[in-house]
Parts: sequence; C-alpha cells; structure tokens
Amino acid sequence: MIGTRIAGGLLLLAALAGLAGCGRGTEPQRLQPGDCFDLPAAGDTIGDVNRRDCTGAHAGEVFHVFEASGEAAAYPTDTDWEAIVYPVCDPEFEAYTGTFVADRLDIDYRYFVPTADGWGRGDRQVTCFIVSPDGDALDRSHRAVP
Repeated sequence: MIGTRIAGGLLLLAALAGLAGCGRGTEPQRLQPGDCFDLPAAGDTIGDVNRRDCTGAHAGEVFHVFEASGEAAAYPTDTDWEAIVYPVCDPEFEAYTGTFVADRLDIDYRYFVPTADGWGRGDRQVTCFIVSPDGDALDRSHRAVP
C-alpha cells in the first residue's frame, strides 16, 4: 500500500500505522467524491480510513480527487503542495458545494497527499475533502443539490 498523509490547514501530523474504530477500513486512495469518512486523531502516514454515512457523524467528505503533475524529482514542500492543490480544489469546492471557499465559515477543506516514498514510486493522487474548521463532526453532506 502506498502511504498517504494529511496536509492543509491546521491538522497535526504524527506517525500512524492504522486507525481504530468500527467497520472495515478503506485506503485513502480508494475514496471518491461523495464518500464520507472519519479522520485519525492525528496522523502523518495513514493506512486506512473508516467510511461513514454522510447523514451521520463524520469528519470528512471527499469532493475531488486528482493526479498532481510532477516528475519523480523532489518531493513537494508544504508550500509546493499548496501551489498544486489550491488552484485545483478551490474551484472544485465551489462546484461541489455551490459556494466559494471564502464564503463558508461552517466548513473548510484539507487534502490527502502521497508520502515522500509514494511520490518516489510515482504516486501523485491528491484527495480534497471537506472538514469542519473547528474540528466538530459533520452531520450531513455538503454536496450542492442540482
């Protein structure tokens, strides 16, 4: 399995081999837009996340998945990740929620990025997901109704 780390915003990073909790875990790379899940309390390398129903308590909701461009040269710094992610995920956030990121005080977003080892093996998947800015659980989907 290729490792994934949480990036963006104020989430703390620390080593994590797996997640405790009920249900079978899902590799972060398998999450798709519309999937809701629990986040680890803190984690640098994430093995699995637990999917949840979006109508119940959950910590994150995927709104976009994409492949970051870049050769296998240097692993992106946090600033590099921001330059890769924000131009893609900001407009996708708007498309998914129907509102601009800056107009929302009740939700924000974070993202999963590959680990440095994964990057070296060619993993470029980025997963952008909605979170509560204060860390409270979300209790519904934030997908705009068409």
